[in-house]
Amino acid sequence: MDAFPALIVPAVLAYASTNVDGYVLLLGFVSHPRYRPAEVVAGQFASVTVQLAISIAIAQSGRLTAGPLIGLVGIVPLAAGLVRIAQWRKEAGATDAVLAPPPRSAHRRFGRAATVCAVATSGAVDNIFVYASVLMGRTLFDAIFTGCVFAVLTAGLCLTAYATARSSGAFIRLRTIAARTSPLMTTAIGLSVLIRFDTLPWLCSL
Repeated sequence: MDAFPALIVPAVLAYASTNVDGYVLLLGFVSHPRYRPAEVVAGQFASVTVQLAISIAIAQSGRLTAGPLIGLVGIVPLAAGLVRIAQWRKEAGATDAVLAPPPRSAHRRFGRAATVCAVATSGAVDNIFVYASVLMGRTLFDAIFTGCVFAVLTAGLCLTAYATARSSGAFIRLRTIAARTSPLMTTAIGLSVLIRFDTLPWLCSL
């Protein structure tokens, strides 16, 4: 139990430092009328679960490696961002369609939650290595405890994003900026992952 306070501090710092861009992406999703709150929250929690699971696997193996193949996940946020940018003009000319309630199909609800998870996870490759470095040399029980800390922080992140999106005044401007910058940031994250892991030169060499 004495080790828990020493684990909480680096865990919180690691989460906070790696989720600034994630917060902007989350604002983009919660500001989008096509995404229901439950879908965004489910996708965000699924993403953090996947990130932590991979981090635990890396930490337990004792290896922190990176390579061009890992960078391929950057294609997902890159493509998602480009698609959203391409939709801007269409949305501007079809406001009513954009504001229409999303279909209630369970399949489509799962698809939207999966989209949130895929974009958030693909843009968080560096997060995984940061979390793995925090968990390196720790026990599996410590990793589970870290997961509980991350769950609380993720809930707080989602609540903050929704509070921002639903607030008035200056927050409305922040919400609008987030909705517009989120696709750009998603695209930038995907491109940065491809560059960070030398995936572009590797693909060109094939």
